[in-house]
Amino acid sequence: LFFEKPNFYLKKKKLKKIDVLLISHLISIKHLNLIDDFYFGLMKNKLKKIGLTSKIILRNETKYLSKHLFSNLKKDKVILSKRTFLIKELIFIIYAFFQFLKFNLFIDKFKINKKKINFFNLRSFGYIVTNLRLNFQINRLLKTFNPKYVVITFEGHAWEKLVIKDIKKKGIKVFAYQFSTITKHHHSLFRKLDNESSPDCIFTTSKQTIDIFKKEYGCPVKIIGSSKFKKNKFRRLKKNKSVLILPEAYVDESKLMLEFAIETLTYNKNIKFYLRLHPMIDISELNINLKNYPNIELSNCKIIDDFKRCTFVLHRGSSAAVQAVSYGLNPIYYGKFDEFNVNPLYQEFDKDYYVDDAIKFIKILNNKTYTRQSRIISYANNYFKKMNIHKKTFDIK
Repeated sequence: LFFEKPNFYLKKKKLKKIDVLLISHLISIKHLNLIDDFYFGLMKNKLKKIGLTSKIILRNETKYLSKHLFSNLKKDKVILSKRTFLIKELIFIIYAFFQFLKFNLFIDKFKINKKKINFFNLRSFGYIVTNLRLNFQINRLLKTFNPKYVVITFEGHAWEKLVIKDIKKKGIKVFAYQFSTITKHHHSLFRKLDNESSPDCIFTTSKQTIDIFKKEYGCPVKIIGSSKFKKNKFRRLKKNKSVLILPEAYVDESKLMLEFAIETLTYNKNIKFYLRLHPMIDISELNINLKNYPNIELSNCKIIDDFKRCTFVLHRGSSAAVQAVSYGLNPIYYGKFDEFNVNPLYQEFDKDYYVDDAIKFIKILNNKTYTRQSRIISYANNYFKKMNIHKKTFDIK
C-alpha cells in the first residue's frame, strides 16, 4: 500500500468545476471501463443531456491496487486510493482503537437467547479506518471539484451517514440513490437518523419502494428509475429443468447454494444448474471443483443469456432475481419462510416456493402444473422503472 498515491487518481491535470459527483464502487476489474456505471447505469449520460457535468468516483473494493487499476483506466473517472497520508492513517487507527475499547469494555453487549453478542469485532475496527479514510478522501474531492450536488449509493451502511453529514456541512446537497431491492429485514436502511446524517433527497427505482421511504424519512423522495429496467416480452415456459443459481456477495452463501445443487444432483441427474456468482466472489473461494460436476456450469455470459437458457431461478437476496422473474423465470427461494428472510420478492411470494430440502426442490421442478404467480410477475415488472432524469430532478425545497 505504500506504493499507492495518497487519496485518489484522476486523469485530467486541468480540473474544472463539476456539477454532480457520483460516488460509486468498483467491485470487479471487469467493470473498470464499462460505458455505463455498474451502480448508476445511464445516469452520467442522462445528466449530460440536461446540461449537468458529472464525474464518477470509484471506491476501489477489489483486491488490486488503485495504482494498477488506474494504469488500465480508459474512462475519465476518479479512483480512490487504498490509503491517504501516513499521519492521517495513524490518526484513524488510533481513533478506531479507542472506539474498539469503548464498545468492548464499557458498552453492554446485545443479547440473543441470553447469550451476549459482540457486533464490534476486529473486522469492525477495520471498517472504521476505511470509513474515516473514505470521508477524508471525499472531502478532498469536494475541494477539488466544488460540486453543486453529490449522489451516493444508499444501502444503510455506516460510511453513508458519515459522508452525508460532512457534505451537508459544506452546503452541498446530497442525494442518496437506493438502486437495489429492499428486503423484509432491511433494518439498517431505515434506522432513525438525525437530520444532519439524513440525505437531502432520496432517489429510488419505482413506486414499489417510494412509499416505504416516504414513511421512514422526512426528506423528499423521487423516482428516477434504474438501468436494471428491461422491457421484456412475456415468454412461454420451457420444459427443461434448467436452474439459474443467484447468490449474493457472500462466500458462505455461494458455497451453501452450490452444495445444495450438488446434493440435488445425487437424487436427480437430469437437472442442469448455471451458477452465476456475484462479481465480488471468485469461484476459487468456494473450494469446490466444478469439473467433478458436469451438470453445474459456471456462468460467464451476459445475464440476459442466462435468463434465456433457464426456466427456474434459485435465489436468496439477489436483486437479479427480480430481473429474472420479470423475464419469465420461475422463482424458488433457498431458505425457510419463517427464518431470516432476505427475499426481495417477499411481499408477493408464495410460501410453497421456499425450500431448503432437495426432495421438495425436485418436486417443484417436476410439477407440470407449476403456474406462474401473476401477482409476483406484475410486482417484478414494476420494480425497476426506466431511468428518467430531468432538470427538476435536483430541485428540492
